[in-house]
Amino acid sequence: MTKIIDMNNPESVSELKTEVNTVSDEKKFDIKSIGNPESPSRFEITDTKTDKVYSINADALAGGDYHQIIRAADETISEDDIRRYHDIVMKLDWQDGWYSTPEMKDEAKTPGYKHIHLGGSDTEEVDYEIEQDWVKEIWDKVNPGAKLLRHYLNGHHAGQSGGIHIDGWTGDQYTVIVYLTPDWRPEDGGSIEFWTPNLNDEMKAMAINTPYGLNGNPNMNIVKSYWPRAGRVVVFDARIPHVARAVESDKFRISLVFKCKAGPL
Repeated sequence: MTKIIDMNNPESVSELKTEVNTVSDEKKFDIKSIGNPESPSRFEITDTKTDKVYSINADALAGGDYHQIIRAADETISEDDIRRYHDIVMKLDWQDGWYSTPEMKDEAKTPGYKHIHLGGSDTEEVDYEIEQDWVKEIWDKVNPGAKLLRHYLNGHHAGQSGGIHIDGWTGDQYTVIVYLTPDWRPEDGGSIEFWTPNLNDEMKAMAINTPYGLNGNPNMNIVKSYWPRAGRVVVFDARIPHVARAVESDKFRISLVFKCKAGPL
């Protein structure tokens, strides 16, 4: 089975690379290293318009123009397998009241969605093995040659929209999403949107190597959007703002999410 992306294959990785866009020579950012000059772990980035200073991890600036590192593939998983996986997950014990971020939970503007933690950790990097045979089958098909950090299931009914958020703040993290609801149609809604990385000042500071840095393009727009077709696999840089929009039918959108880590592209 051909992987959607193989991080260990130079040709596959090169397809994800986009040309690095820097700010114009007319007014560059003032970037200063902090700590050991030979191996800095952080950078101070000064907004030349406001003189406000942001402290950013060096890893957050890796990979050049990351805002278009988004890929989707269909037919990686057969329709029969999707139905088999769907039957399995519908019998699991789903938890209610989940949100994309703690801030969204506090605001609770929409009902929380359903969630099942399957393995790994969201707070620390740990070595672990996938315990579910059916999940291992899927991971073997979609693994981009990366180290798995965490995997879980999300489930959304109508009206349970997520909020725009990012999954990581370093240039070596990626998210892989596999949609597991059979017979999904475009009119059922539930699309995932990817946005320009300029929705707040912290994002803009991290995005200095994209066209949307602190003194870059201020226009906020959707970069790409995909509807959750059954079996569709979506892979993207964890620094890209994204959101799962609300389902618009009586169907239950199920997504299997893998958080993983690889070397910077």
